[in-house]
Amino acid sequence: MRNPSSLHRGLLAILPVLLCTWSLCAQEPGTEGNPPENAPAATPKPVAPPAKAPEPVIAIYAGTIHPVNGDELLDGTILIRGTRIIAIGKSSSVEVPDGATTLDFKTAHVYPGLVDALTDAFLDNATRGDGSLDAASALQNDLRARGDREDELVQNGITTAYVGNLGPAQWRGLGAIVRPQIGGYLVMPDKDRAALQARLTSGPGTSHPLQRQQQTQALFAAFDGLADYKKLFEDHKTALAKYQLDFAAYLAHFEKQNAKPQSAAVPGAPPASQAADGREAQPGAGSGDAPPGGGRRGRRGGGGGGGGGGGGGGGSGGQQIAADASSDQDPKPAPAQDPKPAPESAPKPAAGSATPAATDKPPERPKFPKEPAHDLAKDILLQVLDGKLPLRIEAHRSDEIRNALALAAEKKIPVVVLEQPFAAASCAEDIAKAGITCVLTGVWPQTLPKPYDAFDLPALPALLQAKGVAFAIATGSARRASALSLMAACAIGNGLDASAALRAITLTPAEILGVQQDTGSLEVGKLGDVLVCDRPLFLSDCRVLAVLSAGKTQFEAK
Repeated sequence: MRNPSSLHRGLLAILPVLLCTWSLCAQEPGTEGNPPENAPAATPKPVAPPAKAPEPVIAIYAGTIHPVNGDELLDGTILIRGTRIIAIGKSSSVEVPDGATTLDFKTAHVYPGLVDALTDAFLDNATRGDGSLDAASALQNDLRARGDREDELVQNGITTAYVGNLGPAQWRGLGAIVRPQIGGYLVMPDKDRAALQARLTSGPGTSHPLQRQQQTQALFAAFDGLADYKKLFEDHKTALAKYQLDFAAYLAHFEKQNAKPQSAAVPGAPPASQAADGREAQPGAGSGDAPPGGGRRGRRGGGGGGGGGGGGGGGSGGQQIAADASSDQDPKPAPAQDPKPAPESAPKPAAGSATPAATDKPPERPKFPKEPAHDLAKDILLQVLDGKLPLRIEAHRSDEIRNALALAAEKKIPVVVLEQPFAAASCAEDIAKAGITCVLTGVWPQTLPKPYDAFDLPALPALLQAKGVAFAIATGSARRASALSLMAACAIGNGLDASAALRAITLTPAEILGVQQDTGSLEVGKLGDVLVCDRPLFLSDCRVLAVLSAGKTQFEAK
């Protein structure tokens, strides 16, 4: 048996633990360790969104800046934050923020990225020779990043390019504007269908004027019937608006019907379920009719009949007594008369008398108008007529150029661009009067086949400038990417001033392509497209040092 003294010592040892436990359990709500039951929940502190990482800033120190839209800047600085230019000016007036990446080209010449107004770069080979294209063919679907040849665009300072088709089809599809990159390209936003291309020439080979006239007539005929086609959709739009109104009225009619009460009560009359004396009417009882079983007298007679009716039931006895009483006390009913035929036309009710409401005739449910079938090629041509898409027409000879001018005037096409107008000098005044721009290719010394050997392509830019015709100089091919600045230099050698030559490969093509708000010159707010050369661009030994596209270095000389 355990020693009592040891048991006593054990109880004394655990007694403090029991007291502590009891003390914790006995704490009142709201004391430390137990929040009150009705205490409001703690409001969580709002979590601040993560701070946006600052965009990187690049500072380009240049010996000479050629902004195109302004005077040259000696000892200048260009600041680019993210993708856009945020400052440009003399180095002494441009504050460079701490942490900016600096590119030191203090002995170099800096230009905006070049703009090629016509090239076949990135275009699939099969599409180049496809003669079955039409006005709705989107070349953007046939672009490919094909390799080293396309890389030459950005390596030679071309940061924006219009990819077109120079194939045999009369309608050459919709060209796209791209941003060349090392190893590929990016299509500019909303510029995957930048212009519609058409061919109004048979090329340098021998051709009869009648053949060229037939080609012109086919181009004119494509615009015939567009007014009627457009009217189909205008009429459908009108019919759709009418349908919406008619359907709203159709729904309103039935909503009104559903809101009406099921039966109209006469004002001041008791409910149909209540008799004239205030009691509930019995089922089957009508006004003025004797209640079933003879009413009160029938109930008395029913009692007597029930007592002495012999073999007859109480009901039949009651009916007989009621009949006898009725014969003694009630007047005899008048003999029935034959009903007279109703008159052909009922008399009109007196003024002020109630007239039964005419039943509303439900309206006929309107039919949804069917949309006319779309013709994608005609839809594109309508965009051309509306000025939403430029029409680029390749025309070489003077008669082809004049036919293009006649098409623009007769069909009232707002924006027309002439591609490769080799004979433009002969009708430059008419081109300027029509406000049509030109894209020139092959602006360098070359031997052309007859009859094109009479055209002086290097001298054409100066001749157009003298007549007030806006023009761009373009490569026309990815193989000539390195020759764009060389073509402009050849134009300078044939009378074009240097500022106009620089504009012809930067800002003017950007204006023709409709991207002048983003590129073509060095201005605050535009993309950071920068070409850095070791000497003036039009010198034959000029070397490209670096190319930035939207603030990102795409090429740097080793």
